[in-house]
Amino acid sequence: MQFLIVGIVLILALFAIRFSSKNGIPALLLFIVLGMVFGAFGLDFNDYEFSDKFASLALMVIMFYGGFGTKWSSVKPVAKEALILSFLGVITTALITGLFCHYVLGIGLMEGMLIGSIVGSTDYASVSNILRSKNLNLKYNTAPLLELESGSNDPAAYTMTMVFLSVIIGTDLSIPVLILSQIIIGIIAGFAFAFIIGQLLQRLRLNADGLYSVFMAAAMLITYETTSLLAGNGYLALYILGIYLGNLEFRGKREVVFFFDGFTEMMQIGLFFILGLLSDLSRFIEALPIAFAIMMFMAIISRPISIYVLMLPFRLKINQLNIISLAGIRGAAAIAFAIMVVNSEAVLTVDIYHIVFGICV
Repeated sequence: MQFLIVGIVLILALFAIRFSSKNGIPALLLFIVLGMVFGAFGLDFNDYEFSDKFASLALMVIMFYGGFGTKWSSVKPVAKEALILSFLGVITTALITGLFCHYVLGIGLMEGMLIGSIVGSTDYASVSNILRSKNLNLKYNTAPLLELESGSNDPAAYTMTMVFLSVIIGTDLSIPVLILSQIIIGIIAGFAFAFIIGQLLQRLRLNADGLYSVFMAAAMLITYETTSLLAGNGYLALYILGIYLGNLEFRGKREVVFFFDGFTEMMQIGLFFILGLLSDLSRFIEALPIAFAIMMFMAIISRPISIYVLMLPFRLKINQLNIISLAGIRGAAAIAFAIMVVNSEAVLTVDIYHIVFGICV
């Protein structure tokens, strides 16, 4: 029965993608709605532990392939701006949003900061899908800037989420040590694995080109898990690995691209469907007013403030800043981090999952 449901969902997802391309509605939103509809019609699913593992795997694939598909030559002119936004932009947006949650909505300070951190990053899949499906040729290298920012800012949001979650749980751990280890180990591990795997790819002579996809998938899993075991940021390491390998020429690269094109799409469909399925309609409606207030605040205040202040030294054009501000779409990573929080030992007074879910929807 489970396989029948999976098959039906995949077929419906293909129709959703076609409908999306014709009508301009983001396909990822349709996958969420599809999950909610299945849940409303009796498909009972509340396994947060399985969802956490699936979300982690999906984010690994999305992060790695997001980096793999990034042409360094096109993003290099705006790399400084994008990386500042992907790190400082997330921190600024998260802190301002956290203060709003506490002082305006009455949520506890640490819980407000946790919500701000969870939704601090923009969603690579959503941003890149819209840019590509609409073939948006934005001026002044704005599209590469948005893709690099959205592809590289999840690690900062993950680190901040871990920091405030540790404070709430009361973990006996130095916060500066946690932050530094996440970033420094993540960067070192990412470049180290990228160099080693790059050297292996140049020397490997596998019997079939399709086996290079298997090797790449194994390299992705090993990089993430090893970095995490060393207390580093596995998502950051994966993104670095993806950019490095994606800009190398090696035998079997075309087959790797074909494989990950389809695999990434399947993971996105599965992830957003499960996220919709996991939601409870009544709790979603109950959390919607708070979620809507936070979303509006982020869209018109916290993200624009972050963009305008941090980009001040770069003298970007007003229209460009407006577009970058409006591209602050939240998605899979935020909901995945919310699932991680639900699975933790944290005692919370608000429904984190449905608030974050509502913000993303």
